[in-house]
Amino acid sequence: MAEREDIRELREELYQAREELANVKLRSTTVISGTELLVILCFFPMVAAFVCLSVIIVWRVTQSPAEVGPFLDIILLALAVVANPVSAGIGMLMGRYSEDAKIKKKAGKDEEV
Repeated sequence: MAEREDIRELREELYQAREELANVKLRSTTVISGTELLVILCFFPMVAAFVCLSVIIVWRVTQSPAEVGPFLDIILLALAVVANPVSAGIGMLMGRYSEDAKIKKKAGKDEEV
């Protein structure tokens, strides 16, 4: 009889451990919807262009300021035009991920209670 109770207790512990493992796996996964994937794929070239343009501006100004100086206002205007959508897109993506993190954190607190 004692062996059966021990086996029953071990099965219950195993079942609880499996549930906890499933919950940990669920909390640690990140799911990206199709819309988010398209936003990231369409948004990445704009971020890359912004970074490349910024690097080129800094490099050219430090190498030959006399050549770039007369056109610097136009170049910085182009950088500003690209910077607005880039910062808006990054803000949107970070806001989405912070919402997901809040939901996961709230779900974790609900399970602990």
